[in-house]
Amino acid sequence: LAAASLGMPKAFAADDTIKIGYLTHRTGPFAPFAEADAFILENANRALANGLTIGGRKYKVEFIARDDQSSPDRQSNLAAELINKEGIDLMLGQATVGVGIAQQCEINGVPCLTTMSPWQAWMFPMKGDPAKGFKNVFHFFWGIDDIANVYLDIWKDLKLPKVVASAFENTLPGNAMGDLKMGMPAMFAKAGYKIVDIGKFPADTDDFSAQIQAFKKEGAEIVTGLFAPPQWASFVKQSAQMGYRPKVATIAKALLFPGGVRALGKSAHGMSTEIWWSPAYPFKSSLTGQTARQLADAYTASTKKEWTQPIGVMHALIEAGIAALKASGDPKNPQKVADALRGLRQETIIGRLDFAGSGVRNVSKIRCVGGQWVIDAKGNLDIVVTHNGTAPEIPVQRKFELINV
Repeated sequence: LAAASLGMPKAFAADDTIKIGYLTHRTGPFAPFAEADAFILENANRALANGLTIGGRKYKVEFIARDDQSSPDRQSNLAAELINKEGIDLMLGQATVGVGIAQQCEINGVPCLTTMSPWQAWMFPMKGDPAKGFKNVFHFFWGIDDIANVYLDIWKDLKLPKVVASAFENTLPGNAMGDLKMGMPAMFAKAGYKIVDIGKFPADTDDFSAQIQAFKKEGAEIVTGLFAPPQWASFVKQSAQMGYRPKVATIAKALLFPGGVRALGKSAHGMSTEIWWSPAYPFKSSLTGQTARQLADAYTASTKKEWTQPIGVMHALIEAGIAALKASGDPKNPQKVADALRGLRQETIIGRLDFAGSGVRNVSKIRCVGGQWVIDAKGNLDIVVTHNGTAPEIPVQRKFELINV
């Protein structure tokens, strides 16, 4: 009472603090997905410095960040630790390496929101049903069908033979996306393309001679698939050595991050991929009011690094989490927070997230467009939007070009 009467700031009691677990791949092979973590959390902490007023009560917000080191087992153990030892009220995380976060939260009744993996690779490993969903866990990202549609949009006006060279890594996302009956190749085949695919390649291989030989033999001038950056670099190098020069290379994962693309040198010019966030997106943050361009510029100013796609998505993860806590009316009631996520419709830096109207329970899909890497005369690297048939509200920045032409 004395402290309050003297005008001193009120100390938050434990039950006045909202604890948010933040579990990502800071190190290990998936570290590029979490490269912006320190910036994202600092930006969010600044925006939430004065706390959140929910249901007439003021709460301090505390993020408890952990690095799963790109290990599914460690991810699962850390999720359990955040739940049981830290007593978190909400879990936010990346699902690129697996579904350990969501499994732990579903079992323990903790509301959870993840991103950074195709929703099918999140839902089906947990034996989920898109018509029924789950009690406590939610996810937003694109679906395999969304990316296939982006790639088809990129290819639709090409004056090339309708033959697609298909190569997907033997990983959880690679097997889901590259499935010949249910994945992207099946959608390409349905659209009238002949698919050349000799099976999944080991994630750590550096020998693609068998694939290249098959692609060359069938005259495939469009190559697609899911590669890690080092594997794609090996594929590009061996293709040049073996005289295989596709006119279009539309590749998932390997072309997401500036670092991996820069390693390819000038050969990266004209390579294409999906864009799931860029400074060209015409959306604002509900948390900070920043535009996509302002957020990207703030990241570059703070880190001296080029912007990277996960910045927008991880910022939106926090936006959605905070929006659900506000909408719950009681952030300490896990059921109310989960119900708020279930019905959430929220404008974010990546566009609208809509869990209520997505057609898939517990999932919101995100907008994706087609893009192409451009290297200017000075060697500066940029990825620009070339196709927006899948999301017309995102403006096209440049006309698509073939490689080596």
